[in-house]
Amino acid sequence: MIRPRLWVVSELYYPEETSTGYFLTRIAEGLADEFDVQVVCSRPTYSERHLEVTWREERRGTTIHRMRSTRLDKDSFVGRVLNFVSFTLVAWLFCAIRVRRGDRILVVTNPPPLPPLIGLLTRLRKLRSVLLVHDVYPEVLIATGHAKPDGFIVRLLGAVMRWTYRSYSDVVVLGRDMEDVARPKVAGGRSRLHVIPNWGDAEEIVPIARDANPFRHAHGLAGCAVVQFSGNLGRTHDVESVLDAASALSDEQRVVFCFVGYGGKTALIGQRQRDEEPANLRFLPRQPREQLGAMLASADAAVIAFVDQMYGVSVPSRMYNIMAAGVPIIAMAHPSSELAQVVQEEECGWVIHAADTQALAAIARSLASPSGLAEAQRRGARGRNAVLRRFTLPVVVDSFRELLRR
Repeated sequence: MIRPRLWVVSELYYPEETSTGYFLTRIAEGLADEFDVQVVCSRPTYSERHLEVTWREERRGTTIHRMRSTRLDKDSFVGRVLNFVSFTLVAWLFCAIRVRRGDRILVVTNPPPLPPLIGLLTRLRKLRSVLLVHDVYPEVLIATGHAKPDGFIVRLLGAVMRWTYRSYSDVVVLGRDMEDVARPKVAGGRSRLHVIPNWGDAEEIVPIARDANPFRHAHGLAGCAVVQFSGNLGRTHDVESVLDAASALSDEQRVVFCFVGYGGKTALIGQRQRDEEPANLRFLPRQPREQLGAMLASADAAVIAFVDQMYGVSVPSRMYNIMAAGVPIIAMAHPSSELAQVVQEEECGWVIHAADTQALAAIARSLASPSGLAEAQRRGARGRNAVLRRFTLPVVVDSFRELLRR
């Protein structure tokens, strides 16, 4: 039996372990039992940029085609833009030559120039197509301070993205708040809008008893109540409020705030350490994938803090792995965000207002008491159970399979 051909187009793919690359790789491989999966991606440009890879590779039922695009430093604005543009042009030309009517195509919204051009191809070839929205443009540019809400760039991008969304058969968003923001973009077009969340690796990431956790012992966290902020420390995250909560508890030697990751706001953490020399503040670099489970499970609670403008713009994928580790979440976010809704529905943490430093400090302080720690562990266990029920890779792959079968 001939399997229908599915093209998966994403700048980031295996061996990249950053969010988009990780999730697209698992989805593509999960679909390979039913589809002839052909992946169009770049060579590694993020966390695995140092690796040398082949231009074409067969892996777990998929065929990977890596484009000959630039691999400049992504931390340089110019370098990142050139990477975006060169990959988009080369990938579009490759797809224009290779993709045929009757094929299916799955595209992610990164890099931003990619979806409009692939959308044009899907219209011309009348392809069955799915746009997977990881970031909502132009709204994310407003949230990060790169554009003004009433500026020309925002109006232009808004028009382009409305046309783009309507070019695809289906548009997939990661959460209900993103659905609210995306709905006007598909209104009046042929596209159908769906919510398919990401998932947690419940087999790889499991709860680990505090006393037995190697990450705690390796980093001097044994015996402490640990509040962790891990992952992206960039502009969209309210690192400042978490630092202020740590400063408010500087006399509480039993409570440690541990930052793990990288991003545009890492300098703020270093500056706070130099200015105040707080004993309860730790900063560790991004950890390798094999350390992820122990790192997440080392926390007694994990903070996910967004600036207010992030409503509907992005859903933090790390929330599901935090839940898989049996760690409760302190969500400092809009109360109607997907993050807050999941935490409330599953009773797997606390939801507090963005920038509510006092509420964060109060929860952190409670973790140092036996009753507070026990309550945190109960909430963490509920999060673990929710992942096993709702947020697993097979559930997500089945949802995509159902869309692409139509």
